Amino acid sequence: MRWFGRFALLLLLPLLAGCFGPGGAALPADRLYAVRDQFEELDRLSESEIDARLKTLQDEVGGLNQTKDRGLRAELNRKRLLIGYCWERRGDFADAQRQYSEVARTEYGSVALFRIAQIGEHVTAKSEEDIRNPDTSPAKRVEAQDIAALQHKQAMKALERAANYPVGTRVVSRTPPVGSLQPTVWDIVDVRHASYERLDRYYRDKLSYHIFEFLVRISGGVEKNSSYIIAIILIALLAKIITTPLSAAQFRSMRAMQSLQPQIKKLQTKYKDDKQQLAKAQMELFKEAKINPLSSCLPMLIQMPILIWVYYGIRYFVYRFEGIHFFYIKNLANPDVILIGDFLAPGPLLLLYGVSMYFSQKLIATPAATPEQQQQQKMMAYMMPVLLVLILKGLPAAFILYWFLQNILMTGHQYLIMRSRPVPAPSGGAPSEPGAPSEPGAPSKPGAPTSGPPPEAIDRLSRGTRRRKKKR
Repeated sequence: MRWFGRFALLLLLPLLAGCFGPGGAALPADRLYAVRDQFEELDRLSESEIDARLKTLQDEVGGLNQTKDRGLRAELNRKRLLIGYCWERRGDFADAQRQYSEVARTEYGSVALFRIAQIGEHVTAKSEEDIRNPDTSPAKRVEAQDIAALQHKQAMKALERAANYPVGTRVVSRTPPVGSLQPTVWDIVDVRHASYERLDRYYRDKLSYHIFEFLVRISGGVEKNSSYIIAIILIALLAKIITTPLSAAQFRSMRAMQSLQPQIKKLQTKYKDDKQQLAKAQMELFKEAKINPLSSCLPMLIQMPILIWVYYGIRYFVYRFEGIHFFYIKNLANPDVILIGDFLAPGPLLLLYGVSMYFSQKLIATPAATPEQQQQQKMMAYMMPVLLVLILKGLPAAFILYWFLQNILMTGHQYLIMRSRPVPAPSGGAPSEPGAPSEPGAPSKPGAPTSGPPPEAIDRLSRGTRRRKKKR
């Protein structure tokens, strides 16, 4: 059951990290500059000329909709992007955002997402002005509140997706923000940095943001590079302190399971041709030893909300990690990757995390019910760290540093509990196999080896060795 928690964590991480991104790679520089030139050309057109260009583009798109040619599909997406900007020039922002949404998962996705965000920010600001205006009627004020909430959500979602693009992806940014406002200036900006900067304004009202900021301030101040590193270390220590009772119960249960390994191996040999009977005998053994197989899995699942909270805390605070360096890492807001040709390879910190995960799993290895499960667990011991490294490759290095420290603390805790010697079995013979009748009062042979600790000792291992106070 320990692997169920690992699988749940493995499935949860892509959802947290947004590692699959918006579905497109960085737009090549020549196409990006060509898009900027076409936007500038549309800015110079009059309203009647914009209407004529919009109709022409719509006719051209209608003739390309059914094409499957890759080159023609790229041309189709470019024309859709221009149609969206024509709607934006006319002030039809809802139609413009719908058009951009159709392009958001193509090679022009970074540009489309940033246009959606800039429109959302502009409409939100205008709606908030209407809300604050004392002359606005109650009905209009309610409508403005709904529009502001919707556009706020759309802008945040677009910026969060844009921030998942690879490091170095560039995009066009407009000043003033929307096409209906003239005159205009177009800039080429880093999409991750620009997205984080805008998202920072939205995230400042989050509780986790204020907690991270408080830890940075008490660690030396927001101006010092070391303050942010110390804050990550403090978060790792606090998370470990909070989860220590849960992880201790988990490790004691694993240790108790390990103590049953000799008996489990005997059952595997005895029922090697009957898997159903083997499973039944194993469950009887767990019941006799008072061990719940789920007890090593549930504490791990209970700790996941803390992992999620820390992830979102770093995500909300990520703009403040811009420019913070740590050894070879120049920017903790960016992923820990190294560009090798056209491939982004995991960096040293990520690889160290994978190595620490491998040794952590080897330390808590428990016996499997069947040889097939043993082979599966052995394979997963190698596959799990590799998969985690690949999945975490898109996360900010600040979160990788936190999780590496957390894993070191967790592995040290595991070692302290798992290395302690099991409670010795009393001299009185080995416990009988599940289902086998025992002879009361049967003497044990002197020097006869025992097959494992008795159920009382295993139960004591799973509950800890602290004595309970007797009630008076």
